[in-house]
Amino acid sequence: MRNILTIIKKELRRFFTDKRMLISLILPGVIIFVLYSVMGNFMFKESDPDDTYIYQAVVVNAPSELEELFKFDGKFSYEIASESTEFYKEKIANSELDLYIVYPLNFYDDAMNFTPDGSNTGTSPEVKIYYNSVNDKSSEAYQIYTFALNGFKDQISEKFRVNNSDEDFNLASKSSITVEILSTLLPFLLIIFLFSGAMQISIEAIAGEKERGTIATILATPISRFELAFGKMMALSIVSLVSAFSSFIGLMASIPKLMNGMDLDLNVYTVADYSLLLLVIITTTILYVVLISLVSAYSKSVKEASSLSAGLMIVNMLIGITSMTGVANNGIGSSFIPLYNSLQSISSVLSQQTSIINITITLIVNVLLIGLGIFGLSKMFDSEKIMFQK
Repeated sequence: MRNILTIIKKELRRFFTDKRMLISLILPGVIIFVLYSVMGNFMFKESDPDDTYIYQAVVVNAPSELEELFKFDGKFSYEIASESTEFYKEKIANSELDLYIVYPLNFYDDAMNFTPDGSNTGTSPEVKIYYNSVNDKSSEAYQIYTFALNGFKDQISEKFRVNNSDEDFNLASKSSITVEILSTLLPFLLIIFLFSGAMQISIEAIAGEKERGTIATILATPISRFELAFGKMMALSIVSLVSAFSSFIGLMASIPKLMNGMDLDLNVYTVADYSLLLLVIITTTILYVVLISLVSAYSKSVKEASSLSAGLMIVNMLIGITSMTGVANNGIGSSFIPLYNSLQSISSVLSQQTSIINITITLIVNVLLIGLGIFGLSKMFDSEKIMFQK
């Protein structure tokens, strides 16, 4: 046990006394917070129309009966034209005008008198609205104007109405919205961050020592290969968890801005939920460290280890995508599939579909695989062919 603690202290000292390495552990969380916050602010501005902008529109044969309907609190400036012309279409195409609206003559009377059952001889009047989809302001004006026009159409022809009053018909609670958002986003992002943190730390830990030639000195120490492998894995796991924790904090801090300032209710989760989540994260992180360390031990150089680990990253991302439905797979069989079981366990906790049996199986499978991986790594340390290959 003393030998294992010595190895753990040695590895941790190497990481936490190196300022550059320490910064690299904390930096991902800072980058995630800044990046997602900027993304959220950008998307919010993109979806929020400019309150000071006045849309420019030309209307042909404007019905006086609809004048009040299309005032839009002064957001539109109308030029009234007496006849249709290609001139205004060119202005729309050149982004010199936002909307060009052509009403047929006698539009209001024809619309009011027309019945779709064919009981009169009239036809349904057509309103032509020209806009430029490449021009954001033109697209906004088109959406606003057509929404109001469709409202008028429904008003004069309605047989029944749906949600037409001022009552709030969305009965989803803040807690249920929180669960939906987090269970859709977090499982995928979490396993990506956990893997990235483990990859950043573990690749260099063994392959880097091979390149520097220090692996021979370590292997010459009078300790068992299992103690060496176990000590290294525990130290690397602690460091990887620090990196993952930094990324997680950055992600959680940026989610409100990413969701356009949405007020999330994190109290929806209990202490038991957070405890289960922590257990799954810890065992999954150690499993990632073990897998990448096996790749690192097999590789001749850091470059080769990085290339081989990229394949694991792709597999990890493909597994992660399966969680983006926000619904966990609580089938017993899924708990025996490595990595996929961790993802589904995280998803089940966040979606409040927790299955204690599945999570227990997941933890047992992860611990068994970690044990097998450490045993395999100790055997690789015993192999001069693997450790000293050129």
